[in-house]
Amino acid sequence: MKKIFLTLALSIFGLMSAQNPDYTKSIDSLMISLEKNNAFSGSVLLQKNGKTIYKGEFNKFEDYSDKYRVGSITKIFTAIITFQLIEEGKLTLDTKLNEYYPDIKNADKITIGNLLNHTSGIYNYLEWEDYYISKKKKFTKKEMLDLVIQGKPDFKPGQDCRYSNSNYLLLGYIMEDITKKSYAENLNVRIVNKIGLQNTYCETDEKEYPQRNTSYLFDGEKWSKESQTHPSFTFSAGAVVSTTEDLSKLMDELLKGTLVCESSLSQMKQTNQKGIGYGLFLTPFYDKKGYGHSGNIDEFHSFTGYFPNEGLSISLLSNAGNIKLNEVVLGVASKYFNKAYQNPDFTTYKSKTLPQTKIYSGVYKAKLIGLINVGTFQISEAANNFLFLSMYEDGKDGQKILLERKGENKFYARKNNATFDFIIDKKGKVTGMKLTQNKQSINCKKVM
Repeated sequence: MKKIFLTLALSIFGLMSAQNPDYTKSIDSLMISLEKNNAFSGSVLLQKNGKTIYKGEFNKFEDYSDKYRVGSITKIFTAIITFQLIEEGKLTLDTKLNEYYPDIKNADKITIGNLLNHTSGIYNYLEWEDYYISKKKKFTKKEMLDLVIQGKPDFKPGQDCRYSNSNYLLLGYIMEDITKKSYAENLNVRIVNKIGLQNTYCETDEKEYPQRNTSYLFDGEKWSKESQTHPSFTFSAGAVVSTTEDLSKLMDELLKGTLVCESSLSQMKQTNQKGIGYGLFLTPFYDKKGYGHSGNIDEFHSFTGYFPNEGLSISLLSNAGNIKLNEVVLGVASKYFNKAYQNPDFTTYKSKTLPQTKIYSGVYKAKLIGLINVGTFQISEAANNFLFLSMYEDGKDGQKILLERKGENKFYARKNNATFDFIIDKKGKVTGMKLTQNKQSINCKKVM
């Protein structure tokens, strides 16, 4: 979906680390704290050489299932099948997109390799301004292609790298064109059945929703079910449902060479300076080199990573929370490897002189400078001194992000590690806000 803030991959470098002998208790303590403070609901799994060494279930809801939407982790599956087709001689990394979809801008210059490692420059269709209000609708292939075509390319093919869901949507369509089988059929035959994944499938219809978890949004007091994106919209870029066990097995089998040959696996792991490879992302932790992927759809968040030298896989699936999943992954890895980690502070600011949150409600506008990829925000009231932030375009609200109160006029978006300092004039009127993220700041003017 359309992202408000730049999300960073798991990446911390440092000194050598050793396994914590009491990691089970340490991870439990962290996860129980997160669940108690409405920061995480979901499942955590660590496996060593394919054997479970830690399993934690922290799902908060009565309709609990061990199956979750995994979002963009779907792209690992899509990349594996693409490389299998390359090994079968039905594609090459240099095959041009115009052989299949000539109407895509620059299709005569875009290769399969460009699609796999996000160097195509193709417009990301999930930045469509009507996404949030249209996501429940079932989309046809033509409608999806039209969405991709209507967007302006970000750059010329091969000249930069920017994550775009359109790349993997097109790979899924190409796969179907070549094999004359659906994406779901290819997934089952080429991966699921081959390595024995018990609870992994490509969702195709809303009738399948009851088979897995629903995702939830917190408003500062209670949880409500989040509306669900139809799988036709995410398709081969994000429509897979799975479990932590199946994802860990996938990564173990993939990195052992069960699913693709050695040269294909080497290509998948070939990452650029941004840590983006051909279906895998670099996920280093201190001196340890890992590969994996993260995902997000509705209020589902996911991560799976594998450290080949340690034979260690870490998989987390969440259907609700109020914290950046990357922070949870870092916490779990730190507890396991006995590294220093400061647990999140959930202390809320209290004062008898706090202004009422309704004074902050309105529309704020910011210039585009790279910190964010949209220029207009809607601020609205939530419960218990919280606020909601959402994208705002042409009077249409977007996905909501919860803001916690951290001062008289200061709020914090835990999911995005961003601080909002509201500016108040002498008459007590809110005139704007200062947004700070990753030591960068931008002033936003209140326009409505």
